[in-house]
Amino acid sequence: MKPAPHWPLHPAPREGEALSSWLNRVALCYHMEVSELLEHDLGHGQVDDLDTAPPLALLAMLSQRSGIEPDRLRCMSFAGWVPWLLDSLDDQIPDALETYAFQLSVLLPKLRRRTRSITSWRTWLPSQPIHRACPLCLNDPANQAVLLAWKLPLMLSCPLHGCWLESYWGVPGRFLGWENADTAPRTASDAIAVMDRRTWQALTTGHVELPRRRIHAGLWFRLLRTLLDELNTPLSTCGTCAGYLRQVWEGCGHPLRAGQSLWGSVAKIVKLEHAWRRLDGRNDDGFQVAPFPG
Repeated sequence: MKPAPHWPLHPAPREGEALSSWLNRVALCYHMEVSELLEHDLGHGQVDDLDTAPPLALLAMLSQRSGIEPDRLRCMSFAGWVPWLLDSLDDQIPDALETYAFQLSVLLPKLRRRTRSITSWRTWLPSQPIHRACPLCLNDPANQAVLLAWKLPLMLSCPLHGCWLESYWGVPGRFLGWENADTAPRTASDAIAVMDRRTWQALTTGHVELPRRRIHAGLWFRLLRTLLDELNTPLSTCGTCAGYLRQVWEGCGHPLRAGQSLWGSVAKIVKLEHAWRRLDGRNDDGFQVAPFPG
């Protein structure tokens, strides 16, 4: 039997929702798994690529079933965030890191930064899946959408509720558990909340309103990634700027490079908190930050 051209039931995507999350909510309307919906109705068996680079043919079929424009559906995946958030989804570009994170300077002058090439690297995209979400959002039965931004080490808090994103397991809307079930929602600091709202603004509007001017979303994300790399710079390569970088870490109450000898996921989250404080223009002692020119 020929599939119906339109789904009679399909919830509207929420702002910033991941494609996999929306399809999960559609499948729930028919008491199906996402894999069953994709295979039996759309003829698409691969589910791992939904939030990264869904095939254009699949997006065309989803548009036919839902009436949602293909461009909007594509923006529910990382492919739709190229070139603002990412330069490319290709992880085999030798100078990808240098192009993305070494064109700007915030804490250190360019001459004090060691350029390097990394293979199999794509900015912001984690090597292992990240399962973090706002507990207030997902504990609301009427709001079981998983945002695409939650799948990246890009934000620490919910831009709507101002609480920390927490690790979870399961599939929202079907079964859900929190890694620390006894923890109540934790309010993020003002600096983190402000910076995450700006990141959310960049993702949803294409620009960021700073106190003195508006900047393009692409510049915002590259500034953040530049700052993370600067925070990870060994002091031995910083010359006279070593004391300044040490002051940044001490002012935030953490050891140098978050106490990590290698760049890891835990250190990256801690450094993200530092980056938010630094780009906010102040830390606890009121020290002002001004980007190095050139």
